[in-house]
Amino acid sequence: MGSEALLTNAIPKPQNIENVAADSSQISENGQPIQNCIMHQLIDQGNIQNGHHIENGSLHENADGFSVRRLQLSDHKKGFVELLGQLSPTRPLSQEEFQERFAELVSMGPDHHICVIEDPVSCRVVATGSIFIERKFIRGCSKVGHIEDVVVDKGARGLRLGHRVVKHLVDHAKATGCYKVVLYCKPELREFYQKCGFMEKNVQMAFYF
Repeated sequence: MGSEALLTNAIPKPQNIENVAADSSQISENGQPIQNCIMHQLIDQGNIQNGHHIENGSLHENADGFSVRRLQLSDHKKGFVELLGQLSPTRPLSQEEFQERFAELVSMGPDHHICVIEDPVSCRVVATGSIFIERKFIRGCSKVGHIEDVVVDKGARGLRLGHRVVKHLVDHAKATGCYKVVLYCKPELREFYQKCGFMEKNVQMAFYF
């Protein structure tokens, strides 16, 4: 059974934050028009964190060509679903299924954020993670970030891509005003998340259907 890891946000909410509205333009994929609702972003304009420039939700890693960015529709053809299969059994999804779920998640704005890292050579998605923002009544209507589905392709491990994904998700939670970030992990991943700044707290419980 995995344990719960906790990262408490002791840093005040950024003041210079802009909510970018959704783009309602139409795009076409395989001849099928779909709604192109660009995920709402909370942008800390001109923000520099740990030497990395954050712009439009992407953490630019110019040194090695890898960058963290939002999930895009085109990632369906870049191995995104197959990558998730390295984390948990995942059946192939049709383009239509992917588009439908993508639209659902985008409609949630910054409350559900999925990021990916694309290999600049192969143009395949080699790392991903997601965060869900829970809106609570406690602590004066506070927010909590829940990190899920962090996985790095087995052929790209050792490049610290997992650390970049987790940092990006934590930064997103901080920008949206969360007071803490939590996640569940297997015991063998405890050390990895501790290096990312998390501490172990409580025990995970699950009820499967």
